[in-house]
Amino acid sequence: MIQRLKRFLGFFGPYPYNPYLIFLFFFAFFFSRFVSLVADTPAGPERWRAGGIIILIALIPGSVFAVSAVLLQRYRFWSSSSLFLYVLEVTTAMLVLELYSPIVNPILEKMFEYRYVAPISLSINIFIATLILALTTLALMHKSERVIIERLENADELVEQLKADREELVNLDEAIRRQTSTFLHDRVQSDLMVVGMKLKSIQGTASDEVNEVIDRAIARLENTRSADLKNIIQVLSPNFEAGGLKSSIESLIKQYESSMAVLIQVDEVSEQLESLNLLGAYRIIEQGLLNAFVHGPAKNVLVSVSTDSAGNTEVLISDDGPGTDLDFVDLGVGTAVIDSWVGILEGKKTVDTVPGHGYRLVVNFPA
Repeated sequence: MIQRLKRFLGFFGPYPYNPYLIFLFFFAFFFSRFVSLVADTPAGPERWRAGGIIILIALIPGSVFAVSAVLLQRYRFWSSSSLFLYVLEVTTAMLVLELYSPIVNPILEKMFEYRYVAPISLSINIFIATLILALTTLALMHKSERVIIERLENADELVEQLKADREELVNLDEAIRRQTSTFLHDRVQSDLMVVGMKLKSIQGTASDEVNEVIDRAIARLENTRSADLKNIIQVLSPNFEAGGLKSSIESLIKQYESSMAVLIQVDEVSEQLESLNLLGAYRIIEQGLLNAFVHGPAKNVLVSVSTDSAGNTEVLISDDGPGTDLDFVDLGVGTAVIDSWVGILEGKKTVDTVPGHGYRLVVNFPA
């Protein structure tokens, strides 16, 4: 029973005042009340003049209460969640309407021989009925708005949750990359070195033919350890302090050298970005290059990272691939990774592609 009563009272408020709806309500109320007087005025200039006056009469209360709603919501120092105070506010507004009668009456009497009497001043019963009608009208006007606001709040919560999930996904991905990089550096590299040393120890004890095979094996192991493995480690977990962003990107593009030419442009300011921004730019470029290679395929790719004097960074990946229609772009893992980093960096992504004119990805993010 108590819950039903609360739901019933909750229908009447309190609601956050929408000044636009309030303006339209009071304007429509007063205009509809007096528009018949305009119709009774002889056609011609007099009717147009009467119509203008009626519009003005309707505009004044609508504007006053709309402005009051804005000021009330901005500067109200009492609770906005109390139904009692909300009803008191509406009651006060209705009483203020009483002050409008002395302003309107002289105009209506002079032009139309009509005396305006506010209904709420006729009796206490009519005043209470009018108050209930006003509360019901406000409820009907604002209820749908409240539903929309609640849905928007829920949507905002979902967006924040999605952002947190994306950040967690990226963090887990980076953690796995670091662990793999550490394993390759500490375990695999050392194992290859040990194997190479053991092969060297038996190198002179075998025939020339076997020694030649051992030499080739040692050379291959050393190349794998010092070049291939080192490059994989750099790609998995780039060390920007050692070589900078451009050097890390150069290590990244080695795997594409046989298939497409990549031009890299990184200005000096971008090399000094914070580590998170450098990593985000690197991961975006990593996925952009992969997309250019897989979904192109592109022959030429431009990678550019630039930062202006205000600290705003632009990452550009542009290719000469066949392009596609944006309406038919498949949103795969690469796109999810890019979007995750765009969210982490609080940036903005722009994609420009049409069939036959390549693919252009631009990501801007602040300092």
